[in-house]
Amino acid sequence: MDESRRLERLSQLDLSNLRIEDHGLPMHVAALMFLDQIGSAELDLDTLRAAVARRLQRVPRLRQILQRPPVGLGPPLWIDDPGFDIREHVRLHVVPAPGDEPAVLTVCTELNAAPLDRARPLWEIWLLTGLAGGGSGLLIRLHHAVADGLAAVAMMEGLFAPDPEDPNPDVSTWRRQPRPSTRELVADSLHRRISATAGVLVQMRHPSAIIARLRLLAGSARTLAQAGQAPRVSINVPVSGHHRLMLVRADLGRVRKVAHAHGGTVNDVVLSAVAGGAQRLLDARGELTPGLVLRASVPASLRSPSGNVAAGNRVGVMIVPLRLGDADPASRLSLIAATTAARKRQPLHQPNTRLLQRWMVRMMKRQHLVNLIVSNVPGPRIPLYVAGVKITEIFQIGAVQGNVTISVGAFSYASRLNLDVVGDPDALPDLTIFTGGVADTLSRLGALAGSQPSQATARQGPGSRRGPQ
Repeated sequence: MDESRRLERLSQLDLSNLRIEDHGLPMHVAALMFLDQIGSAELDLDTLRAAVARRLQRVPRLRQILQRPPVGLGPPLWIDDPGFDIREHVRLHVVPAPGDEPAVLTVCTELNAAPLDRARPLWEIWLLTGLAGGGSGLLIRLHHAVADGLAAVAMMEGLFAPDPEDPNPDVSTWRRQPRPSTRELVADSLHRRISATAGVLVQMRHPSAIIARLRLLAGSARTLAQAGQAPRVSINVPVSGHHRLMLVRADLGRVRKVAHAHGGTVNDVVLSAVAGGAQRLLDARGELTPGLVLRASVPASLRSPSGNVAAGNRVGVMIVPLRLGDADPASRLSLIAATTAARKRQPLHQPNTRLLQRWMVRMMKRQHLVNLIVSNVPGPRIPLYVAGVKITEIFQIGAVQGNVTISVGAFSYASRLNLDVVGDPDALPDLTIFTGGVADTLSRLGALAGSQPSQATARQGPGSRRGPQ
């Protein structure tokens, strides 16, 4: 037994995802990929399993399970799964006829409904066959306790190849580590407590560090208070447990061009498009009042730009006001760009204490802080391949929760910006109106950079049950 090895424990933010899931909301992230089958045979399950298994050496977390130590011996930790079987994680689902995009999206909502089994490594890949035209796709599911958005992208880049002729990784160096002994758990827990105590003593000798920390906490609380309450609109009702998924596509280069021309970022363009969708939806519902400002919850990374992207979660939340009623999307984009630039200079909201996490779980269905969720994850800049087959498109798939019935996720991949719109179909039978507004706003903004109109997939299948909420 290696007594010097470092045990990898879950952080408080990682644990928060397990606590939320314990209250009935599956806390995993997902991605939908479409594969290029031109000039190659359809990818089969055995080939996919072999390709993924060879590259697990690059993503060791995907061979690990959670272990909860006895009470008093610290938080849960990651250990190698003694019974790991790739067949339990890479599986096949045939999309029913006609195999078009709405059929694929319906299958994804169904497969993505159940929580991941905590007795196994917290991920799975579904090979989707039977797509129209003979193509195939992948649905990847990964628990949020394993990784946030950027860490998930890093894992994706390890799991798939940057070259169709990528040589097989050397898997002979991987060795499963034994389960830690009680002695190791005690020693690690004691070491962590001593380190924490020493850290407190060091801070006591340097009051300026404590003051800076208190100021940071106070600033975060002040930022949250200054955001104010979100307006009461009909899209904020307790979620039913059903999901509907829709897709929007845009050209990434043109989005960047129009963003920079208005002093903003790709994320600002996404927020502008979401505001356009919300404006159209609430106008159709007769709720578009003068001066209406919705509030979007926007996850923001706390990782160092120059650091390695480790597993786990390093993320805070920024609340961004979205002013509706402006018919000019360019003016709205400039306003949002100025607002987010100012918000980035303020502390992010970080629910990293157990008390705050419990309060958030209890308040999710009746909170009045935000109206919708918008996330933007920068993906790989070059195409990726699986078993020599090119991945042509990648979409992240978000979730609705509490009383927030709309979630929009943006994912940039190669030259494309792909958006998913997830809505509760019980609260939003008119989700197509929102999605159409998002696509139309992207088209109008893209026209400022000489782009072609973005295409929105406004068709979708029935919603899928996600369990009690």
